[in-house]
Amino acid sequence: MKYIMFDLDDTLLNSRREVTDYTLKVLKRLQNKGHRLVINTARSKSYAWEYFEKIRPDYAIFNGGAFIIDGQARPIFRAELDAQTTEQVVGKLLTLTQDFTVQTEDVLYSHLGRYTGQGARYYDFTGQPLGQPAQKIVATLEEEAPALAIAREFDLQYTCYFGGHFRRFNHQQATKALGAENLLRLTGGSREDLLAFGDDLGDLDMIRWAGVGVLMKNARPNLHGQAGVLSKYTHEEDGVARFLEEYFDL
Repeated sequence: MKYIMFDLDDTLLNSRREVTDYTLKVLKRLQNKGHRLVINTARSKSYAWEYFEKIRPDYAIFNGGAFIIDGQARPIFRAELDAQTTEQVVGKLLTLTQDFTVQTEDVLYSHLGRYTGQGARYYDFTGQPLGQPAQKIVATLEEEAPALAIAREFDLQYTCYFGGHFRRFNHQQATKALGAENLLRLTGGSREDLLAFGDDLGDLDMIRWAGVGVLMKNARPNLHGQAGVLSKYTHEEDGVARFLEEYFDL
C-alpha cells in the first residue's frame, strides 16, 4: 500500500481532538519506509492546519474533497463553486434561513456572525456579494426539501449531518471518495495502492473505493458491515496506528 489515507475527527484523532505520540511514531515509521500519508477531512485547511503541521503528510484533502495540497502546502486541485454560483446559492438560502456559513480557501464567513466557531469571520450577505468561490456552504435548515431543491438546481453535492439540521453543499466533484480518486490520478497512483480509514457516513464511499478500506470500531453500529474491514480498535485506542502496526508487521 503506497498511500495511507485517514479522516481526522473520530478516526485519527481521539475525543480530545489529539493525535497521540504513539500514532505519530507509527505514521512516521511508515512514511520513512516510503508510504505516502494523506489527510482526507471535511475540515477546512485553516481548521485542520495544526494537524497538517504535526503530521507533515505528503498530501492533504480538505473540505470533503474540494481542495488538495501537497506536503509543501502547494495547491494541486480545487473543486469550488464559482463566485456567481456561490452568490446564487446564498440568495436562495437567504429566503430560508439566517444561519449559514460560506467556506472559501482560507476564510470561513458566517452570515451576521451567527456561527462563531472555527475562526469564523462576520459577513452580512444581504449587503454586497462575497465575490469569491466557495469550497463548501453549510446551512441550518429544519426541512430537507428546500435543501434538496437547491442541490438539484445548481447540480451540487449535498450532505445532511449532525442530527439532520445541518445541510452542506459542495461542488459536484467534492466528496471524500472523489478527492481520493483525483489525488491518485494527479500523482500516478491507483486505488489498489490505497489503504483508507474513516468512521462516518461521509467516509463510506472512500472506504469502499480504496484497495483496503477500514471502518473504525467506534463508527455508529448501523454503519458496521456497510464498507471495508471493521477495525478491532476505536479512535480512543489509537485504532489507526494499531491496525497499521499489524497490517505492516511493524
